Amino acid sequence: MSSYEEILSRMVKKYEELSGNTVNEQSDIMLRLSVLSGELYNSYVAGEFIKRQMFVSTATGEYLDKHALSRGLSRKEAGKASGEVTFSVETVSDKDIVIDKGTVVSTSGESAVQYITDSAVTLYAGDQSVTADVTAVEGGAKYNVVADKVCVLVTPPSGITAVTNAKSIKGGTDAETDEELRERVLSSYRDISNGTNAVYYQRLAQSVSGVHSASVVSKARGEGTINVYVCGKKNSPMNSEVIAQVQELLDENRELNVDVLVLYAEPVSVSCAIKLEVEDGYSFESVKLEIEEKAQRFVESLGVGKPMLLCELGDLIFHTYGVKNYEFVRAYSEDVYPAANKYCVLSEIFVSEVS
Repeated sequence: MSSYEEILSRMVKKYEELSGNTVNEQSDIMLRLSVLSGELYNSYVAGEFIKRQMFVSTATGEYLDKHALSRGLSRKEAGKASGEVTFSVETVSDKDIVIDKGTVVSTSGESAVQYITDSAVTLYAGDQSVTADVTAVEGGAKYNVVADKVCVLVTPPSGITAVTNAKSIKGGTDAETDEELRERVLSSYRDISNGTNAVYYQRLAQSVSGVHSASVVSKARGEGTINVYVCGKKNSPMNSEVIAQVQELLDENRELNVDVLVLYAEPVSVSCAIKLEVEDGYSFESVKLEIEEKAQRFVESLGVGKPMLLCELGDLIFHTYGVKNYEFVRAYSEDVYPAANKYCVLSEIFVSEVS
């Protein structure tokens, strides 16, 4: 790509060649050439930008959204986490305490996240605690927290002294990234939906926020039945609300006389062991960490019913910087072919250095 300076330099050189005159830095012609080269550069940059946005494989942001829209798809928005919190008092109250809808609680620390109560609840006289449903103030996986993390009363109800979450708060998902949306758009060209095939139901299920992958099994419960198995990302566990949303969407768009049932896909633990030889000048520990992260991302990307093949994982390993050679320890590594209602989860990976 030519820079503004390169364009200006070529224009000055050509002018001097054709006119036989030397261009002075402070001259009127230099000013004109500078302005013209700036406009040419802007046009060049705009043209390059348009070229990138013309194709699904390189488009980004709102332009990728337009490509998706032309295929009947849209970017999945961030999903909000939800769960329960328990409000309590140090000493039993002799009167009812109303905790209003919209009461705000949060975790602690610099990365604190907030939740609001979905409806009003009452801590009755003589009781010491009451449970309320809460929803994250915004969507995102960062709102998924384990038990006992919510501990701050941001808008404390009068008389309430403490709050906690006895169970995990989950269901939060990040908005779909460009790469995730791009893969769905490209898939819509590769696997054509005709409104009745498995791809049709799979694509509908995967359009719901929180659903990472879906698998469709026809005649699962006999003629005229379809089971759809779904899973979420590892860091964004699915909850019953997502299942209900998928079920509602498929019920609205199913074929006549077809019974569709949406179910959780079951995880299948897989493991592998690798002996690694690194190139000179590379740290074994840093290469090992890169391979472990790549393996984790690879398995997470597979989805429901997709096999975990060592040849594909091996290709990723071999093309990692610093890897001179590698081999799988077959006693602990093998191809895994999950059933249509299951998906692979990498539970353990052992990377050792070739001695």
